[in-house]
Amino acid sequence: MNELQRELRRLRKQRGLTQAQVAAAVGYVPSAASNWETGRTTPDRATAEKLDDFFGARGGLIRIWDETTQVNGVPPWLRDDQQLSARAVSIEVVTPVLVPALLESPLYARYVLAEGRPSDPMGVIDELVRVRCSQLDQLGKDVRVFATFPETALTGVPRAARKEQSAHLLQRIESDRVRVHMVPVGSILAGVTSPFQIYRLQDGSRVATSEHTNGTILVREAPGIQRLQDLAHAALGSALPVDDTLRRLKEISDE
Repeated sequence: MNELQRELRRLRKQRGLTQAQVAAAVGYVPSAASNWETGRTTPDRATAEKLDDFFGARGGLIRIWDETTQVNGVPPWLRDDQQLSARAVSIEVVTPVLVPALLESPLYARYVLAEGRPSDPMGVIDELVRVRCSQLDQLGKDVRVFATFPETALTGVPRAARKEQSAHLLQRIESDRVRVHMVPVGSILAGVTSPFQIYRLQDGSRVATSEHTNGTILVREAPGIQRLQDLAHAALGSALPVDDTLRRLKEISDE
């Protein structure tokens, strides 16, 4: 157990709180605090700041977080999803509902963002679309992306968006940088409750991130990465073969 784990447990017990109460206080699911205290995952710095404020630690918890991540050899770029992408040789993405953001077309991204951010003016949405749809092109040309997502991610959106998105995916696949596996209607991505990415880095190591409502969680411990890898393999087992995925994408784009 490292110092950060010990301090999180000490502060929680000092306040007489349950792990679920601590997690809820900073906007996470009940299991999050347990994962932080056992070392299965490490809170990002923004979450550490919220925890420091919640516990009234006056910067003490943030200092321990900084020291612990440095001791564990975690460089600053490992805490940023975009920087991780820039240092990856491959990215495996599994999403339970939508087409992965890396592979979204403008119409599709605009629909998804407008539905998910109803209070934002369309000018803000359009800027988010621009940033979102430029992500893949900003990666190194040798980075490969392997994506698994449900067919309903396409069939559940308006016709114009799904047609453009399907054609966009076919174009990306032609570049040989992208491989898509689509889970057909009637099958489910068992165990996948939120999008996650597994990065294979240039030094041969693996890091994963899992996206939640309150931000992206870094997973760098081997057991956590392996659990996500097992979920990715299970998702592939439920997906259509590559040729059938291509055929279905063409059918949707030709509708």
